[in-house]
Amino acid sequence: MTHAFTLNTFPLQRVHFGKCVREALNAEIDQIGARRVFIATSKTLRNETSALSLIASTLGNKCIAIFDSIIEHSTLDSAFQALLAAKSTRADLLVGVGGGSIVDALKIVQLGLAEKTHTIDDLLSLSHSRSTSEHLIRQIAIPTTLSGAEATAAASGTDSSRGVKLGFINPNLAPCAIIYDPALGALTPEWLWRSSAICGLDHCCEGFLARNCSPIAEAGLLHGLRLFASSLRRTKLVPGDPFARAESQMASYVASANAFKAGFGASHGIGYILGARYGLHHGDASCIMLPHVLKWNEKETHIRQRQLSIAMNRPLMSASEAVSELVSDLELPSRLRDKGITHPQLTTIAKEAATHPVVLTNPRPIQSYEDVLQILEAAW
Repeated sequence: MTHAFTLNTFPLQRVHFGKCVREALNAEIDQIGARRVFIATSKTLRNETSALSLIASTLGNKCIAIFDSIIEHSTLDSAFQALLAAKSTRADLLVGVGGGSIVDALKIVQLGLAEKTHTIDDLLSLSHSRSTSEHLIRQIAIPTTLSGAEATAAASGTDSSRGVKLGFINPNLAPCAIIYDPALGALTPEWLWRSSAICGLDHCCEGFLARNCSPIAEAGLLHGLRLFASSLRRTKLVPGDPFARAESQMASYVASANAFKAGFGASHGIGYILGARYGLHHGDASCIMLPHVLKWNEKETHIRQRQLSIAMNRPLMSASEAVSELVSDLELPSRLRDKGITHPQLTTIAKEAATHPVVLTNPRPIQSYEDVLQILEAAW
């Protein structure tokens, strides 16, 4: 270690890896002593799988409501509807079952309940401010994708009226417990599982290259990268392999938990704009943008990028080439044009991204919108 640093933590109490959700959830409910549990999930999980009936039967009469109307990108209007539903049921515990949109929306519900919000405008006023409320209702997160939203004390919500992604933060937004069940992960559509994994890979790469990356975060991010590079290819070959899925879930956790402390860069910042304004899935944005951001950043980070290549078991490739190869091996999108982004839109995206606070933390400084446009042109 070459310098002193402080490691900030948040009140996440337990993370269950590789456990059956019924076993782990029962133990958590008993330990917390909750009696009125509000579940949020997606319509797909509720209507097309047995996951929710399994979880509801586990909770019995403690399950007071199942809300399934949260929209992708955690739109604030759908989060507000979830808030009203949770308030009306007098819930004493929230359980999020699904991807990052579900978990983030419930974090916004937590904050909204604590701050006694009555309107969406009240909810908007809480964004980009560090809430100090201590008595937040807590969440148990049961992730079914690899986005990693469950591993942080922050949430992103989309203001659909403006096409802008907003941030919400409070230490107690971190779930009190996370349950990673590989069997639930197997219910996720394969394209979504793989795509969300590249979002996790993006956490590893950008977190490791971030200016504030600590020695503790470095170790976790490189290990997450090793786990992703190995487990994703195994899942692609044998989708039923529970051990590969469990490794990907562990990778997702260590990637997000450590990158949240280290910071991000242009791939994430551009991805927020592509998602909020153009509806691009965050995982797809990472598949497309990350290789080109890495290549653009090589000028100033090539030495550290060598460690990324080695972690992905591709020591003879650049980091951008190694990520591109993995995206191709997983049969994921690699071009903006293939996801409906037109060439004339690139300049608009570049101008917005050039002033985005996350883009401005990029390890190779973004000097103007032309810098972003250069990256976008390569990705188009």
